[in-house]
Amino acid sequence: MISRREILASLGAAAGAIIPSTRLLAQAAQKAATSANRRRIDVHHHMLPSVIDLWKNPRSFPNYPVGFNWSPEVSLEAMDKYGTETAVLSVTGLGPSYADLYYDGTDRARVLVRQMNEFGARAMGDHPKRFGFFACLPMPNQDAALKEIEYAFDTLKADGVMFFSDIGEKYPGDPAFSPIFEELNRRKAVVFFHPSVPHCCRNVTAGVPDTTAEFDFDTTRAILSLLFNGVIARSPDIRFIVNHSGAALPVLSGRIKDTARGERAKLIPGGSAGAWDEMRTLYFECAHATYAAPIAAVTKFAPPTQLLFGTDFPVWPYTTTIDPFNETEPELPADVQRAMDRGNAERLFQRLKT
Repeated sequence: MISRREILASLGAAAGAIIPSTRLLAQAAQKAATSANRRRIDVHHHMLPSVIDLWKNPRSFPNYPVGFNWSPEVSLEAMDKYGTETAVLSVTGLGPSYADLYYDGTDRARVLVRQMNEFGARAMGDHPKRFGFFACLPMPNQDAALKEIEYAFDTLKADGVMFFSDIGEKYPGDPAFSPIFEELNRRKAVVFFHPSVPHCCRNVTAGVPDTTAEFDFDTTRAILSLLFNGVIARSPDIRFIVNHSGAALPVLSGRIKDTARGERAKLIPGGSAGAWDEMRTLYFECAHATYAAPIAAVTKFAPPTQLLFGTDFPVWPYTTTIDPFNETEPELPADVQRAMDRGNAERLFQRLKT
């Protein structure tokens, strides 16, 4: 019997014999040089401003890594190194569920949302071609969220809004949030979804961080909530962005399509075929999901016009997206690479078009 370890070792040795190490090094150097001039638009890029009280007080946010000092300049340095011309900033956190901080319905949450949105607007104002921002909303308070939409777009000139994948005990397709999506549709808004971990599914598997799998599962639940509750069908002018190369959606898309029938599909025009078409109108950014398998899944599922670049910086280093991408890019046609780098994002954010 040959062990799995022996098989892997023999495969590695064979690969090393076929491709000399000097050739690999040359290829890596060429890719790095090319990458630095890509002028990408990064639509999944976070701001962690230390000027906001919550982030400075470890007792208020115990999972914040003390000493991790982010600033716009930190992002600009990484962007210059890795070929990103513009990053669209959005909020994040480092707790078990990022949404808890912003979505608890309290005055503190509304203050935090406003502080973060105004910080993003200042970063964009200081560097208009280097930064954009997605405004956060003080969910689940409908009135407060509608007021923040007005302020974010009309005063702060936000590039869009972001939602966490779950909103307390509800998902975004819940009818309670219909007025919010109606307003966003009226404004032809870009809506970016960021994963979180719902209360139901924390510490499910001993020894496995919640973010390892639950992030992508929860993103998928959020999109299914929008699909089966008719939000996508009723919001033809919203441009939805799904994180992490579509999370589990591309892989499950066939099963989802087949499930969309009968009573289950009453809010999806066209039933199964309509569900398939609606899912493929979403946009998919590739942060921390550029390995061969997720890229193959999303590019087989979505048309090239729907692919975007993202990194999840600074929560994850740029290299977690760039390095795997360098391995998969030769398999992508040049026009698809250009569209993913910035061409598709230019259609979403006209002010960034060159």
